Amino acid sequence: MLGERVRRSLTGTARRHGLAAPRGRGLAWGLPLERPGAAQEVCDAAYRAGLLVETAGLAGEVVELLPPLTVTDGQLERGLAVLDEAVAAVAGTRGPTA
Repeated sequence: MLGERVRRSLTGTARRHGLAAPRGRGLAWGLPLERPGAAQEVCDAAYRAGLLVETAGLAGEVVELLPPLTVTDGQLERGLAVLDEAVAAVAGTRGPTA
């Protein structure tokens, strides 16, 4: 199931970079970041790498992932990898590759 794959990937990203657990269901997920402006920085870095994600939350502190229902396995894997790299670049950490 694609939603479970997203959950596992974002949970791993959060653990590797010391972030709070992601929240969501199905293909709609959010990854909270504590530092003000960090979510926008992640969105900007992901965009430069070809992935469109948005900010959410009252203070724009959540990176929101909303892939289309027609996403292929390969597209989803690529997008999750790009998002992990964007988080690593902003958080200043590089975790082990999966």
